[in-house]
Amino acid sequence: MSTASRNYSLPPFVPASQGDKRSPCPALNALANHGFLPHDGKDIGLWQLIHAMRSVYNLSFPLAAILALAGILFCGHAMRLDLDSLAMHNKIEHDASLVHGDALAGHTTAPIPVDPDLLHSFLSQANQQDGMSLGGFARVRVDREARLASPLDHLHSEIGTGEAALCWLLLKKDDGQVPLSTLEQWYGQERIPDDWAPPARGVGIFDARRKANEVAEMMEQMKSR
Repeated sequence: MSTASRNYSLPPFVPASQGDKRSPCPALNALANHGFLPHDGKDIGLWQLIHAMRSVYNLSFPLAAILALAGILFCGHAMRLDLDSLAMHNKIEHDASLVHGDALAGHTTAPIPVDPDLLHSFLSQANQQDGMSLGGFARVRVDREARLASPLDHLHSEIGTGEAALCWLLLKKDDGQVPLSTLEQWYGQERIPDDWAPPARGVGIFDARRKANEVAEMMEQMKSR
C-alpha cells in the first residue's frame, strides 16, 4: 500500500489544556489536537466524527461510520460524544492498552493520559532504523495481555487486535514498517506525525478485518512458543 500526499492543510498542533476532554484513543486525540474535531473534545456529532476520520485518515465511509456509531452508542449521549467518555471501562476501552494504564479496581473509567513507562516499553519494541512491523504490534499485545490477572473477554480481545491492525495500516510506510518517530508522535504526543500521509487507496472494513486476523494469528503463534 503506497502513501499519497495530504489532500488537506494540516492545522497546527495544539495539545489539550485545562478543561479539554481527551480519550484513550490517539487517533481521535490527534484529530482534536489539530482542530479536525472540536479542540475541547466535547459534544461531538456523528457526522463530525465520520467526516474527520475520512478526510484525515482516508477511512472508507462504512468503516468510519461503524467506528463513530460504536463510540456514540456505547459511550455517547443523545447521539453526541465527549471524548473522555470513551474511557468508560469495558465499554470500548479495555485493559492491556498499548500505552495507557489499566483501570484501577473498583473504578468505572480507565486512565486517559499516556503512561510514560508503557510508552517506553512499547517504543522499545521498534527497531531504531526500520521501525515497527505488524508482528511488532502483535508482540506488544502479547506482552501487555500476559500481565493481566485474568484474560480479556472475546469482545475486548477483538477490539485490541483491531486497534493494533488499524494503527499499523494507517501509519506504515511502503515497506510495512511504522517509523519510530511516527510512533513517538502518534502515541506519545497524540499528534499527526511529520512526513506522514494517509494510505492512498484508503482503509476499509475488509482491510482492517484481515489485518486484525493476522495480528490474532501472530499472537497465538507467539504464545505457543
